[in-house]
Amino acid sequence: MISFLRRLTPKQYAMIGGGVIVLVLVMLFYRQIDIEAIQEHANELNGFVVFAGMVVLPLLGFPVSVVHAVAGLRFGLGFGSLLVALATLLQLLAAYGLVKLMPGFFNRKLEPLRKRLPKGAHTPVTLFTMLLPGVPYFSQIYVLPLIGVPLGTFIMWSLPINVARSIVGVTFGDICDELTPLSIAGFGAYFIGILLLCGWSFRRLRKIMLAKQPASEGGPTPLSEPVGGWDRFWEHRKHRKTDSRF
Repeated sequence: MISFLRRLTPKQYAMIGGGVIVLVLVMLFYRQIDIEAIQEHANELNGFVVFAGMVVLPLLGFPVSVVHAVAGLRFGLGFGSLLVALATLLQLLAAYGLVKLMPGFFNRKLEPLRKRLPKGAHTPVTLFTMLLPGVPYFSQIYVLPLIGVPLGTFIMWSLPINVARSIVGVTFGDICDELTPLSIAGFGAYFIGILLLCGWSFRRLRKIMLAKQPASEGGPTPLSEPVGGWDRFWEHRKHRKTDSRF
């Protein structure tokens, strides 16, 4: 775990630090928010309209975590989780259909992300993409059909992973009127733990995929094990010294 932490990039440390700062601010100002008024307003919203927004907004790039919290606030933990699962399934089907309908548009928009994905079997590439740090949900669900992942594989892995991720957001929305500073801290610790676990799983999966890629004739391995942000500078200097000898 220590070696994994050393491989985190400055951007990833900044994300964790930003999450901690937001958590502290929420703990300080939470009591000043009228949660009961928000709950009453949410209960007045038309359920069909809320569900339609849950399906459509993430397809347009709206933060999916906010959608999950709204689902918990409006429908509760049990029914909200069920609707989030259904909305996720509809989003995956819609994303797959849109990519097949307009491949050129999505290829232009997602070309930088597509280039980051290694070649391999559909299942490990799907898992690799779902665990790739810093990639928004809507980019993940559009890029996988774009690189040719079959619909069955796409649904089989993307649906349970995203539904599992949604539980914390739905739970937060459901019990937001009963939160205490301690429970807020617990949610923050859970979020950081999931972030670290996904990062560790991503590196393990990438290492396995790299090991299965044959080296090209007379050349280096197509991909190399990534070097963390704090070590990249020294690694770069070492390569420069090696190249200067020739």
